[in-house]
Amino acid sequence: MGVLMASEYDPIRQTIDDPLAEDGLERVRDLFEEASRPFLSQPWSWLAWSLVLPSTALATTPVLEATGGLGVMFLWSVAVLLGGAIEAFQILRARRRGGVVSSSLASWVLRAQGNLSLVAVVVSVALLMQGLAWLLPGIWLLLLGHSLFSLGGLAAGSLRTGGLIYQFGGLLAIWPHGQGLEIFALATFAGNLWIGWSIWRAGSANR
Repeated sequence: MGVLMASEYDPIRQTIDDPLAEDGLERVRDLFEEASRPFLSQPWSWLAWSLVLPSTALATTPVLEATGGLGVMFLWSVAVLLGGAIEAFQILRARRRGGVVSSSLASWVLRAQGNLSLVAVVVSVALLMQGLAWLLPGIWLLLLGHSLFSLGGLAAGSLRTGGLIYQFGGLLAIWPHGQGLEIFALATFAGNLWIGWSIWRAGSANR
């Protein structure tokens, strides 16, 4: 038999399979918390998202009426690039200041989130082709909320709560009442603000 290749799951598998481990789930959470440290060191990127996403959602309808679909695509592209740039700056700064290095687990989480985003884009295109654009705010809230709850929740309880806020907003947004963008704005504001405030409070308590 050939030798099995090592993978980024090995630290998790070894901990769970270790009969001496008191709590495999706690160890997994520790690994995720360590891997997410650059994302959770400062609240600024979360606070930035709490402004960028709601303001973009509220601007979508006026932009659509004024410029059409291409204008909306440009609006959201700029918003994602702006929020992503702030997030990337915070991560790089945290690594320089705290000596935090990237891990294979952190890379795997980023790939998983990237794959989820790709799925969301494909679903969005399918909905647009079917004339169901009103479902997009709810679908994105549900998918992003799932990512925050399932993956982020292993690293911090605030991410789990933020994911629940997103998912609750997603359920409301897919109800056919014409307020999907407003609910998206409210859910992303509340969810990201909660995460940012929780990180700030935790940092203040540790000082």
